[in-house]
Amino acid sequence: MKYRTAIRGLILIATSLVVAGPSYAQTAEEITSSIISGDPEFNFMGFGDLNYISRDGNNEDGFTIGQVVAHMSASLSDSFSIFAEFTGTGKDSQYSFEVERLIAKYEFSDMFKLSGGRYHTPIGYWNSAYHHGSWLHTSTSRPEMVKFGSKLVPIHFVGILMEGTLPRNRLGLSYSAGFGNGRHENVARSGDAGDINSDKAWMVQVQSAPDRYYGLKFGLGFYNDEITPDDRPEIKESTVSAYVAWTKESPEIIFEYLHSEHEELLNSSVSGDVDAWYAHFAYRLKGKRRDWKPYIRFEKTEVDDTDPLLFDQGLNFDASILGLRWDFNPYAALKAEYRNEEFDNNGRENNFRLQLSFVLAKL
Repeated sequence: MKYRTAIRGLILIATSLVVAGPSYAQTAEEITSSIISGDPEFNFMGFGDLNYISRDGNNEDGFTIGQVVAHMSASLSDSFSIFAEFTGTGKDSQYSFEVERLIAKYEFSDMFKLSGGRYHTPIGYWNSAYHHGSWLHTSTSRPEMVKFGSKLVPIHFVGILMEGTLPRNRLGLSYSAGFGNGRHENVARSGDAGDINSDKAWMVQVQSAPDRYYGLKFGLGFYNDEITPDDRPEIKESTVSAYVAWTKESPEIIFEYLHSEHEELLNSSVSGDVDAWYAHFAYRLKGKRRDWKPYIRFEKTEVDDTDPLLFDQGLNFDASILGLRWDFNPYAALKAEYRNEEFDNNGRENNFRLQLSFVLAKL
């Protein structure tokens, strides 16, 4: 009996810390009862895609299964929620399963929301707007600069994030600021099991969505970290990002630019820059043809030969992409895409992709 009373007291203390404020003063018994009775709201969404790829001079062309994605969310109160995203990705001889995002969020107000977990780093537009599940975005894949597994930017981030929308402003100003683990020794990975050095990464981004121009968004962000690669000295990383997005579908215009500076901490004369950008244009047709959405995208990435982190990673890229999306079903789309690409200045090649992407939802 004493143990039961003690455990109940601990639960009550923990609940009062998480669910602060007089309007949320519930007892542990009341919260447990609401969970059992089904008051919290649980949602599930799943995504998948099937692909056919044909490339110049490549013997590995053929059919592939893209990522299998599961989104799960739970609203445990008016202010407290949990979100999780899991993926299964086909490799050469097996599937790789990953916890892509796991976020616990408490909303104090529209102006201040605090969360902790694993995120898609709020750098630029695409990495925050479109997550796993290719059905979510117009094209068959993400731009090269923010592709999953990219070494150009930290796609994932583990830490805490503050965000909110400033009240009563016609510019629709909002902000996000994060603090947490930096990149892993493998710079394409986040510090999931802790930071590998004593310096934490931090970032801030300011965004605007003006009331007068529905669908228009633009933002400016900054990311800072100290990286300890597995095969070279410690490196300071500073990244500036900027974007403009007009997402009314007719038209859909997204331009994003990123500039990174890398400098050895013990020898500032060893440094280099990375510049990357893409310009994406799409237009959903009107009337009886509104299921069709043609698009075009241009991409370019340039890495200095003197860059101490990425000079030997073969990341220079130039591409022109032309595609067509057909939403033949509210939950499925067929995409056909032609790509003319050049990787690391090794000559241009042609690439054709056909993709069926779909979404499953349970609310």
